[in-house]
Amino acid sequence: MKTIASRENAVFKALAKLAGSAAERRKRGLTVIEGAHLVEACLDARHPVAQLFVGRGAAGEGWAQALRARAPSAEAVELADALFQSVSGVESPAGIIAVVPTPEGRAVPADARLCLAVADLQDPGNVGTLLRSAAAAGVEHVLLSPTCAFAWSPKVLRAAQGAHFALNIAEGADLAGFVASFGGRTVALTGRAKASLYETDLAGPVAFLVGNEGAGLSPALERAATLRVRIPMPGRAESLNAGVAGSIALFEAVRQREAARSSSLP
Repeated sequence: MKTIASRENAVFKALAKLAGSAAERRKRGLTVIEGAHLVEACLDARHPVAQLFVGRGAAGEGWAQALRARAPSAEAVELADALFQSVSGVESPAGIIAVVPTPEGRAVPADARLCLAVADLQDPGNVGTLLRSAAAAGVEHVLLSPTCAFAWSPKVLRAAQGAHFALNIAEGADLAGFVASFGGRTVALTGRAKASLYETDLAGPVAFLVGNEGAGLSPALERAATLRVRIPMPGRAESLNAGVAGSIALFEAVRQREAARSSSLP
């Protein structure tokens, strides 16, 4: 394994530029993943790893050696701890960083069973929360409008905790076109709706539409949806954040599907 102790090393300089620049990551089509859990999720999904950087203090640990062994084709580099800390995006560096090709989203089939479409959501934490909830709820496809936070940014990756590799994430999606072509129900979450989420049949094919933190969904996208529903809030809060609202909707669909499955059993 190559060892790097100088900031002037070309490989380190390239990593530092990738870690610090979203524009560089987009230009090169690469994503920086930090932490054993995220690297393991990437490897579990059999996604290719181009480079694997390990901090000197972690290089002898069994978990680090096991992850290296699972990526034999990756360029393995040991970084001096000071260098590793300088490119780490967290307060307490976990000791391992992978550079991987950024996955490209696939077209979403019109007959998908459960989808999530997100419009104009710019907070990375909320986008990551929704991706994590979507993966946990069994969603296969997530569509993000062009103005959403970049799904493969470090903050979104940390918030999603490995969910990216369980989902087809279609970025820059034409949500109006998707709503028009989807074969199931498209359900817009909006506080202005009269219908309650909990009184809506979600057992069939459904795509939930979630808007941004302040304005919600655009009037045009809201009107285009098959249904508009609200989440009842008997308390004094004016609203839920987008990550929480979308998660509640997804798991209400899970609850209804589990109930329908149980009732059909002999």
